[in-house]
Amino acid sequence: MLTERSATQLVSPDEEKRDSRRVSRFVPLLIALLSMVVATGLIIGTYSVFDQFYDEGAHLACGMEWLDHHTYIFEPLHPPLARVAAAFFPYLYGARGYGLLNFWVEGNSILEYSGGYRKILTLARLGILPFFWLTCFLVWRFMATVFSDWHAAIAVLFVAFCPVVLGHSGVAATDAPLMATFLLALLALRALLEDAKWTTAVVAGLAIGLASLTKFTALPFLACSGGTLVLYYWFSRKKFPVAWRAAVLALIVFAFTIWAGYRFSHGPVIAESRLSAEDLAKFIGEPPWKRAVLLSPYVPANEFFRGFKDAWFQGRSGRRASYLLGQVYDGGRWYFFPTAILVKTQIPMLLFSLAGMAVVVFERNMGRGGKSVFLLAGFLGPLLVGMAGTMNIGLRHILPIYPFMAMLAAIGLVYLWQLRVGRSLAYVVRGLVVLLLAWNIMSCLRAAPDFIAYFNEAAAPHASSILVEDDLDWGQDLKRLNARLSSLHADSVWIAYFGAADLSNRLAPRFHMLNAGDRPTGWVAISEAKLLKYPGDYGWLMQYPYERVGKSIRLYHFETQPNS
Repeated sequence: MLTERSATQLVSPDEEKRDSRRVSRFVPLLIALLSMVVATGLIIGTYSVFDQFYDEGAHLACGMEWLDHHTYIFEPLHPPLARVAAAFFPYLYGARGYGLLNFWVEGNSILEYSGGYRKILTLARLGILPFFWLTCFLVWRFMATVFSDWHAAIAVLFVAFCPVVLGHSGVAATDAPLMATFLLALLALRALLEDAKWTTAVVAGLAIGLASLTKFTALPFLACSGGTLVLYYWFSRKKFPVAWRAAVLALIVFAFTIWAGYRFSHGPVIAESRLSAEDLAKFIGEPPWKRAVLLSPYVPANEFFRGFKDAWFQGRSGRRASYLLGQVYDGGRWYFFPTAILVKTQIPMLLFSLAGMAVVVFERNMGRGGKSVFLLAGFLGPLLVGMAGTMNIGLRHILPIYPFMAMLAAIGLVYLWQLRVGRSLAYVVRGLVVLLLAWNIMSCLRAAPDFIAYFNEAAAPHASSILVEDDLDWGQDLKRLNARLSSLHADSVWIAYFGAADLSNRLAPRFHMLNAGDRPTGWVAISEAKLLKYPGDYGWLMQYPYERVGKSIRLYHFETQPNS
């Protein structure tokens, strides 16, 4: 007969199972949290290494205008959400706009507030960090709900140890915020399609509005990826998946979110005073009704429509001097982004992502239908839009694909781990999986702090022959150049710099701008993007030996005047 004490020490089988579940859930959650903590440290570790990236000052100036002057007229080409996030902490610190007409100069002036360049730049970058955390949280929640906690932990690990993601999460720009808000919007749309009710309609309208307030490319990305989801649910259910009341409610919330993002402003879409003579002539030739609409002072969120119009025009007209595989060209090439993915993504992550795609497409036992479509649509939507576009200046423009690649990689890894084969072969497969995962993590750690300029092991020896602007050189190495010139006791330097920083405040030696016809003596510094994209101006430097400063600047020294 059991005593009272011994009876209380017994644990029922159900309790043992619950304890086992708690332990099994704790381990993957701990892995995910540790991955986020380490990644956060890696991101913050880049702040003190790099001076401003090309666009950071401009984004800071426009966000500060929204906060300080309650207007948004500096530059409407990007919506305000990410820019306001970048300006938020500097604004709390006391920085303010100076009312200058040029937002590049305004941004540099704000960065120099009270002589605290490094502090203001750090505060601006800290405003972007929560979007990285949001991305990790959304990846965890989706994978843990749909697949398992282990799938979720591994997916977060792939996000947290991806150099492309970490690099852009450490820059006060719009790309990491779009990565997070695009994922949020697509998840909210999926929830609406799964269960159309007023709460999911409100959340979907709000999330899609926030993504659209982050970057205008969210609209074609969501049209492609979200449209694929809508079509899937429509055909699988043989009826439109959302009742018209829920669709209208989502549309109203979306419109209200956009308007609120522009401080409930209104005004004309076209500002005639800002049109060039050529554009004004074209505008006068438009039908009267169209001119009346565009000039109406009562258009709500008119800056949104003005910015979307400018972004659409820029996308259609293309960009001059793109660079790929050693060639300079105008406009876009369809294989730019596939090439960028192949050379700037870790090789293990690429392999696991391909395995995950194969699993969700061909594995009959998946039984997850719409969830698999969600993952594939989230990856392919931005990729196809990018391939069809003309903005070939950086992988960052399709950064939202990376959370989906991470989730697919987790599916591929877990599938290989659980593969039903003989015991000996299973040990081999699992050992290979562990080695690949360790390789993936170590390649990211070795890349620190130069995440922006990361190329995988196969491409790294040929990096500058493959990609340059934004993917290798985004004007980030000015601080390193200044330190190197100081160590050389250089009193002057000729420079061709790819960036927007105020060189008079960032370089200690006297500097002279290096122009196409110059053949100076002494120290000469040139950004990779300037050298490779403008070979007619600077190609003569290619024949001379140089020292590389950081990843993006070449430093030459000429005792005598070089030959042309």
